[in-house]
Amino acid sequence: MNFNISVDTQYGIMLSGGIDSAILFYLLIKEEPKIRLQPFTIPKVDGAYLYADPLIDYFNNKFNLTIPHTIKVGDPTLHHSKQGRSGYTDIQKFYKNIQIVFCALNAVPLELQDGRHPIRLMHGPTNLMLPFVKMYKDQILQIMYDEGQTDLIDLTHSCTERTVGRCNHCWQCGERSWAFNKLNKVDTGTK
Repeated sequence: MNFNISVDTQYGIMLSGGIDSAILFYLLIKEEPKIRLQPFTIPKVDGAYLYADPLIDYFNNKFNLTIPHTIKVGDPTLHHSKQGRSGYTDIQKFYKNIQIVFCALNAVPLELQDGRHPIRLMHGPTNLMLPFVKMYKDQILQIMYDEGQTDLIDLTHSCTERTVGRCNHCWQCGERSWAFNKLNKVDTGTK
């Protein structure tokens, strides 16, 4: 994946603490270690955002970087389907220096469309980059395996019902389990 990163551009990334945004984060710093990148997160009630700053610390230590911790944006009291948009709106309103925002939204496979699945934005404004938008989670995980970044399995959190561990009942737990099963891999993460 090529993002055409310029060291003269100020980028933002929505970093949820989940595995998709962690893989996107890795790909961006891999392409250009000197990227000017500000991570943002939405303080959702599921607590996933609590895993975002430790991910930054992990990458900063691993690659000798100084990427700053997340800035909290968005309104976590909104319906889940509107929280991401509120975060992006806050970035545009309050952080005018951010020229391009990356977000790891991915497509929902047909077999997981059960009425509980999130309605995910499939396109956005020209400065909102959605590189995974036509990919399913198993394809994103395959990138992680291809890149040898399996440490991310244990560092990320996908459950929307628990701040630690997995409920194994929410839609996000199901999507993560589906993706690992599609790849015939074991999800060793307990977060």
